[in-house]
Amino acid sequence: MPRFYFDVTDTGRTFTDPEGTELQGIKEARKEALATLGGIARDELPDGDVREFVIRIRSEEGSVLLTASLSLRVEPPS
Repeated sequence: MPRFYFDVTDTGRTFTDPEGTELQGIKEARKEALATLGGIARDELPDGDVREFVIRIRSEEGSVLLTASLSLRVEPPS
């Protein structure tokens, strides 16, 4: 079973996944990334007016296979 690595960037700070996760394939890795972004939306977004989260899924060889992102920007009316 292939191993996928999920590197997360939170508004410019990147956290590299050193362990990875064994999954059936890229479809399952995509689902995992989207579920993680959903959790971030629920748990992290209330902390500020501008946040950007990016998850890059890497293969065991280090190639980026997929990038998923979530952005929040709260602006008062002009």
